[in-house]
Amino acid sequence: MSPMPSRRALLAGTAALALAPRARAGDDAPLRIGSFTVKRLQDGLFPLEPRMIPGAESEEGRVLLARAGLPPAGPSAEPVNAFLVRQQDRAWLLDAGCGTVFGPGFDRVAGALATEGIDPARIEAVWLTHLHADHAGGLLTPEGRARFPAAELVLQEAEAAYWGDPASRARAPAEMALFFDTAQAVLAAYADRLRRVRGEAVLAPGAAFLPLPGHTPGHAGVTLEDGTDRLLIWGDVVHSRILQFPHPDWTVIWDADKAQAEATRRGIFDRAAAEGLTVAGMHLAARGRVERRGGGYAFTV
Repeated sequence: MSPMPSRRALLAGTAALALAPRARAGDDAPLRIGSFTVKRLQDGLFPLEPRMIPGAESEEGRVLLARAGLPPAGPSAEPVNAFLVRQQDRAWLLDAGCGTVFGPGFDRVAGALATEGIDPARIEAVWLTHLHADHAGGLLTPEGRARFPAAELVLQEAEAAYWGDPASRARAPAEMALFFDTAQAVLAAYADRLRRVRGEAVLAPGAAFLPLPGHTPGHAGVTLEDGTDRLLIWGDVVHSRILQFPHPDWTVIWDADKAQAEATRRGIFDRAAAEGLTVAGMHLAARGRVERRGGGYAFTV
């Protein structure tokens, strides 16, 4: 596995974003999916460097970044998102952002919820796409306690089993220690209200998990459907809109199983294009649709 960026490198990269061209504003308007209302909550911006997508350390990668108005050597400012899902008086959270795990510049989900008039105690459940720190860190207060005191934490059985297994940690590179520390702290903080599910488990009427393995063993997206309205929030299928739609074979250094992650990405790109699905993601600044283009794909908003 390629080296993981250190916390110090992440902080330096975040500072470097101020020198990069400003990213296009995201789509922050609430989306109605039948009786559901979905609101993107941006936790912060992550400085993605080409070395984190090794295929992008190429002339084609440099061209794609330059064409987007970015330095050919990066970084690109990629959002870290969570999503607030509401239906009448019910409120759920899909992922929770970084919290304080990666230092200043993140941990904005709690403030975004307050802006929406949502007290953490109102969150009925947190649907977790996977246990990476930029998705699960926000489940904890700075003191390490559960941030959502009444919420059930729902995730795939394979995800909880992997991150909770001492053997998984022993086999992982040392650079993954922060990810394991965060995942295990989350599992401990929510141990008395942890729901492990398998496959396309129903989360609420009209909401269900969609397994999308490869990035992590139990990585999953969430589908929302009400009448003819549909939305897929696909977690970490994509980390860079600029690089991975034209090159779905370009994996990230965080993919646990790179071949499976690529196959999953191609499969869901094909499905989204064929079905005209509206999609959103934890590292996409806007919702949109997938189109086949040349030998790859494009994302249109």
